[in-house]
Amino acid sequence: MEESLDHLMQQDRPLDAGASEKVQESAWVSASQAGDALAFNRLVLKWEKPVYNLSLRMLQDRDEAAEASQEVFCSAFRNIRRFRRDAKFSTWIYRIAVNQCISRLRRRPPGLHLSMDDQRPESPLKGWNPALESHEGDLMREEERRRVRQALGRLPADHKVVVELKFYQELTFEDIADVLETPLSTVKSRFYSGLDMLKLRLGGA
Repeated sequence: MEESLDHLMQQDRPLDAGASEKVQESAWVSASQAGDALAFNRLVLKWEKPVYNLSLRMLQDRDEAAEASQEVFCSAFRNIRRFRRDAKFSTWIYRIAVNQCISRLRRRPPGLHLSMDDQRPESPLKGWNPALESHEGDLMREEERRRVRQALGRLPADHKVVVELKFYQELTFEDIADVLETPLSTVKSRFYSGLDMLKLRLGGA
């Protein structure tokens, strides 16, 4: 029933919904630059989840990710008038988020690696009953996601952020190059090198 409702809702949406969202976002940016705090709050509501998720995977710590996200939007609010209207707002906010995360990673003691899984009181496999076959697939997928998160968390920051933006934020290589203000060839090189590192870590785990 839920799938049917979702399908009907999608059919009712205008074909130019994406364009409409861009126009709305552009209006919020304009109003924010004119000092409208409510309009900026609309931007926060739209981008807080992507920014937090990026920060969480980069920093591997929920509390620090929340702090970093707050700093990102505080910085964006202070500097919104500097945002160039010929650029994408998504590129601009991701750039602030990436810089915030990398700055925090560089302040950590050498060799320190955090894992979101270290903050959990129990392993996701603890207490697993092999007889409960209906849960086996879910548990295996959760274990695989855990291993990927751990491997991603141990990548060098400049490789980690490219993999994060490509896989999880679904940016194009061109957009990532804009976010990082890095040549396209360098972005692609870091992405494929990062994938090789992940494969080695996962294969050897």
